[in-house]
Amino acid sequence: IRTVLEPKPLFLVSRQPLSVEKQVAIALYKLASCAEYRVVGDVMGVHKSTVRKCLFRVTMAINNVMVQENIFMPSEDEAQFISLQFKKRSFIPQLIGCIDGTHIPITAPHEGYRDFVNRKGWTSYNVMAVVDHNGRFRNVVIKHPGSVHDAAVFKDSSIYKNAQTIIPQTSKNIDGVDIPYMIVGDPAYPMLSWLIKGYSGTLSAEEESFNVYLNSARVSVEMAFGRLKARWRILCKKMDCAYTFCPQIILACCTLHNFVESHKERFFPEWLDEVSNSDQLFPQPIAVQNRNRDCVPGIAVRNHLKQYLAASYPLRKALIR
Repeated sequence: IRTVLEPKPLFLVSRQPLSVEKQVAIALYKLASCAEYRVVGDVMGVHKSTVRKCLFRVTMAINNVMVQENIFMPSEDEAQFISLQFKKRSFIPQLIGCIDGTHIPITAPHEGYRDFVNRKGWTSYNVMAVVDHNGRFRNVVIKHPGSVHDAAVFKDSSIYKNAQTIIPQTSKNIDGVDIPYMIVGDPAYPMLSWLIKGYSGTLSAEEESFNVYLNSARVSVEMAFGRLKARWRILCKKMDCAYTFCPQIILACCTLHNFVESHKERFFPEWLDEVSNSDQLFPQPIAVQNRNRDCVPGIAVRNHLKQYLAASYPLRKALIR
């Protein structure tokens, strides 16, 4: 992003412009902490208004330059590799991602305030994401206020509207049935031919075991959200910026998450303590089960995979009922 942030030559310069390195350092300090503009300015030796400008410029530069090369759905070849990694973990074939939502606290506007109040009573954006086996974001939706149900966010997403072109269409024959590439969701999402979720209600031993195997894959998205918030702690408290700019900051943090994860930057487990403290202050709304009728082909695929797992692997019991 250097070319975007380099100071433009001026005929009259009253003071030395900030270097690209310092602009990035100021923005990263702000994104990675819960510090106020004034505190960041004191640390960096600049005025708080400069911190605000740097945050805006660097965030927009990241989103304009880095998003497409860091957040994208897998190709056919990559989907095959990802599905193999998920199968090693869950024994379920043809999984290429996990989908879930998280609420990011914001300072809501006076007009339309109630739209941003989620089921736990605090103001937020409802962020939906698809992640792969490594916990890297493959698709994100950051435009819905906290009162919007997860299923509504999903149905307004590009992955739902353009699934046939976004998701690789290669199927694999498993015991006589063609299984397409699938994404794992929780009960808040509808069952589709390419979106699979666990059984609910009174469960048989085979259904309970299937859920356990499926949840071992779905944990990737929960870990991704935890690591995202642990690294970029601006997401752990109400952002002190305009609510209209919050989606840009969240998108930049998701992009930087993928960037540092792909470069295997060190992650300290104690950072997750900050996320735990934030979850106590801003508890995440519990997913409400989707009441719409599930897709018949999706149900058939799930039932077949349930029988496949029961015949091929030991039955497992959930630790928490």
